[in-house]
Amino acid sequence: MLPQKGQGFMTKNSFEWPDYPCKKCELEKQWEVRRCINQGGHETYLFVCGHCGERTTHFVSKSAVKAAGLKPDDIEPRRPRHKCEVCGADGAENHHWAPDFLFGTECEKWPQSFLCVKCHRRWHDLVTPNANGTQKV
Repeated sequence: MLPQKGQGFMTKNSFEWPDYPCKKCELEKQWEVRRCINQGGHETYLFVCGHCGERTTHFVSKSAVKAAGLKPDDIEPRRPRHKCEVCGADGAENHHWAPDFLFGTECEKWPQSFLCVKCHRRWHDLVTPNANGTQKV
């Protein structure tokens, strides 16, 4: 079991680094920060074992990486990025046609498709403009 934030981490370069061994090769403190463009096309930073390449589930914010002056190497996402089903753009995120805020957990039973950030935002702006409790003017 991996430690929770604040437990099993050491502070270095203004953010917390894992302070536990790699679960795959069991070497300690071999962690490196890597940059990955995830399936939704978003830039993420995560810890990777510098010895065997095992990834943690702990992420670092882009601002913390920048503040620390790090320039992480890129790694590929574990799964290929999806294409937007509307415009064909690379890096699409899962869209629930039955929004969670209206359907609750039943939203998973309704159709879903992959939309890029721009098309996803456009859909919500047109169809669910008041979803976050504010009204657009």
